[in-house]
Amino acid sequence: MERTIPEDILVEILARLPMKSINRFKSVSKTWNSVTESPYFRRRLFLSVNTNSPSSSWSLMFISKFNHPITEALGFHKHDLPKSLSSYILPFQPYPNLPTLQYYFVASSNGLIWIEAFLTHHNRISFVGNPVLKQWVEIPPPPNNNYCTATGLVTRVENGMVTSFKVVRTSANLRSVWEVHVYSSETGLWSFKELLSFCPVDGSDPPVNIDGKLYMWQKDFRDESQWEIFPRKEFGFLVAYDFYGDDDHCQVVPLPMPDNKYVRRCLTTSRGDVMYVEILYRRLKVWRLSSSSNDDSELLWELSRNEINLASVGFDVFCFPLAMNPFDDDIIYLWSRKHDCLVTGNLRTLVFILHQESENWRSSDGGCFCVNNYDSKMYMNGFRNGTVTSVVVLSQFVPPPGMDFVPRPPHTR
Repeated sequence: MERTIPEDILVEILARLPMKSINRFKSVSKTWNSVTESPYFRRRLFLSVNTNSPSSSWSLMFISKFNHPITEALGFHKHDLPKSLSSYILPFQPYPNLPTLQYYFVASSNGLIWIEAFLTHHNRISFVGNPVLKQWVEIPPPPNNNYCTATGLVTRVENGMVTSFKVVRTSANLRSVWEVHVYSSETGLWSFKELLSFCPVDGSDPPVNIDGKLYMWQKDFRDESQWEIFPRKEFGFLVAYDFYGDDDHCQVVPLPMPDNKYVRRCLTTSRGDVMYVEILYRRLKVWRLSSSSNDDSELLWELSRNEINLASVGFDVFCFPLAMNPFDDDIIYLWSRKHDCLVTGNLRTLVFILHQESENWRSSDGGCFCVNNYDSKMYMNGFRNGTVTSVVVLSQFVPPPGMDFVPRPPHTR
C-alpha cells in the first residue's frame, strides 16, 4: 500500500529546508508545490523557523547604468547558498523567446533586484525579481519612456516578507520639484508625482534604500534665491523620500562636511542605517544618519567613529571608500588605487588588509568571501576619469531571512 506523508508533517519538514531546496522540491508533485506556496507555509511556519536567523549571504553589486556589465565587488555566502549571489543572476534570460541582450543591474531591495536592457536607443525592457528563486516580473515602460532615468527600487516588508515593490524613475529637471514616475506592484500601473524639495534633484546619482525610502546624494544646484535655509553653496545634500508615505515633501539634510575637489566619498548602509564615508588628505571619517531626539522627521549626521589617519595604518592618499559591511559597522571596504585592489578595514581594531589578487577566503564561521578586483578596477578607473558618479554607491544585495516570492502585479504572468 502506498504511503503518503501527512500534510502537517510535510510542512514541518519543508519549512526547515534552505530556499534552494524548497524551490527544487516544488517540482516533485502538485501537492508539494501547493504546500510550499500556501499562505500558511509562507507566512506562518517558515517565518517562525527562520526569522530569528539573519541572512548569512550578501553581495556588494556595482550599479551598471554606465555600460558596465552585471558584476559585484565583493560577495559573501554561507551554507544557505552554495555560491555567490551574483552567480544566480547570470546568465540572465527570463523568457526563452527574448533575444540575447546586454542587461544592466539598476538596484536592489530586500532580496529583489531590478535589471534592464535596451532593445534600441530609446526602447528598454525591465524586470524585477528574485534571482535565487528565478522568479521575474516584467515591468512595462512608463508613459514617457524616452525622458526619465532609472533611479531606484523600494519594497514594503510585513512580518518578514516582501509584500510589494515600487520602481522609481526620475524626469530630469533642475527645479525645486523632484518629478518621478512610480510603478507599483500593488496596482500594476505607473503614477506621476511631483515631490517638493528646495534642493533640485536630477536623479543622476544612484541612491541607497531602507524601509521604503530612497536616500540620494545631490549636488547643490540652487540659485541665490534659494539660499535662505542653507546659504552656503559648498555643501552637497542628501535628499530622502518615503515612497510608501503620504506626504509629498522630501527630507533634505546637508552633508556633514563642505565639498572639496580632493575628497573621496561613498554613501552606504550598515545595520539598517544610512552611512556616509569621506576620505580627505588620508583622513577617514564615518557618519551615521539618525533622527533628532526632539523631532523624528529631522535628520542629523552623527560621527560614528573617531577620525582615522590612513597613513598610520599603512595606506596613502589614493584610497576610495566603497561600502560598509551590511551587518557589521566595524567593517569598511576601500579601493586602493596604488595597489589596484580591495582593502578590508576594521574600524575598531584598526587592522587593514590588502587583497591584491581576486581571491576567495574562508571566515571563522565557515562563510566564503569572494573578491573581484578585476571588475572593481574597471569601475574605479571610470570613477577616477569622471565617467561615473562622484560619490561611490554600491548596491547591497541581501536576501531576506524568509522565503520571499516576488509580489506579482495584477494581470501579469
